[in-house]
Amino acid sequence: MGYHRNNWRQVADLAAPFIPGGRELMSAVDAVHGISDSVGRDRLHYVQGGHPVVELPWQPPGPLPNHQRADEIGRQAWNALFADEQRYGARSLLDQVGNLLVPLPPTELDLVIRRFGTQGLDRWDSLAHVEDEHGRPAYDWRRQQELFTWLLRSVSPYAAMLIGTGMPCSQPDYDAGCDCADHGWVLPEGPFAQVDGAYVTENWQWVSAATEAMSWQDMDQGRFGTCWLLTSMQAVLQANPQYAPRHLCLEANGTVTVTLYDQGSSVALTVVPDLPYGHGGLWGAKGHTADARYAETWPGYFEKAAAQLFGNYPDIARGGPVDVALATLTGRQVQELDLASPWLAREIADRKARGQALVAATYGTSDRDQIAGGRLAANHAYFIKDADPTGGRICLGNPWGDGATRQMWECWLTLPEVGSHVALINAVDTW
Repeated sequence: MGYHRNNWRQVADLAAPFIPGGRELMSAVDAVHGISDSVGRDRLHYVQGGHPVVELPWQPPGPLPNHQRADEIGRQAWNALFADEQRYGARSLLDQVGNLLVPLPPTELDLVIRRFGTQGLDRWDSLAHVEDEHGRPAYDWRRQQELFTWLLRSVSPYAAMLIGTGMPCSQPDYDAGCDCADHGWVLPEGPFAQVDGAYVTENWQWVSAATEAMSWQDMDQGRFGTCWLLTSMQAVLQANPQYAPRHLCLEANGTVTVTLYDQGSSVALTVVPDLPYGHGGLWGAKGHTADARYAETWPGYFEKAAAQLFGNYPDIARGGPVDVALATLTGRQVQELDLASPWLAREIADRKARGQALVAATYGTSDRDQIAGGRLAANHAYFIKDADPTGGRICLGNPWGDGATRQMWECWLTLPEVGSHVALINAVDTW
């Protein structure tokens, strides 16, 4: 299996066959310390074709619940939800429900959500999308996201997962395009984020130490075609390590809030902590392994929030413009570089020194095609990892992660090679 990075056992197992007595030594270590990975994935909360809804530990803020008040408020809110929207108006009913529930402490709101169940939550979700005679929904998109974010931040882990299941528009969905019948959603056990040092990959590649809990080194793209988003995040994190803690937050109840930008305005999107799963591993973005027991999960939650922003996983998995990705991450105006400039490497070095993030896109129609002698994928997005002004070269970093071969993981290009293989380079301020 692919362990999380810096796992001594991974490197030791790989080295054992080349050391006299190495296999016997590792067997003895296992016998003495009882090291075993045989528990498998059966301990994970995984639902094939659906979402997990399970009780998890939760320490609610605020006072203990007043059950009588929660029952009464819940009854009134239920009656408002199922009132005739043609007679009273969907917007009026939604506002009435909100006015009833917003003052409740989290423990009582949690009781109401549990008693609503999927029937009440589905009605709440659909009511927000009822259109008037002009084709406008009762709540516009931003108001809908505010509703979902408030609910998901406030309730218990169980109720949050119930919302993710019962309010379909609160979370994105995906279609793996695979008929293996082994796809669904899992609650991963791996860490949300962690700081760790330099390490050796399974391909015996040395990776420099990460200095932040959420760093550009953690990114591994996964099965969705989201390189344009993920490598833009890599570029932003390399340029500004303080970006992540200001824009990604693990809430006390296990949900994750990601702040992105829509037409320059910030949007807080809270997502349920389950992630797409299939073929025995995490299906989307993750850190350094697809194993849901070990992978750092923040890349997957960023990808999930982006899918919610753009509509659904298919809406981001088809690829997109890197300038849109950079604007989504920063809310800033994106600039395009002149690839024909003889001073391109110097300009890139200067921009990186000023804290700008830079992303490149290659020519081509499919990232399954290779160009530049197999060093680059066609129709693929890379972040500008480094620049050599003296030698007139730039280095492209690949969001496929360190599981890729060294040749495909990072690539140095001369200026003539840039002109032949790179379609554009975009830059944006991150500070």
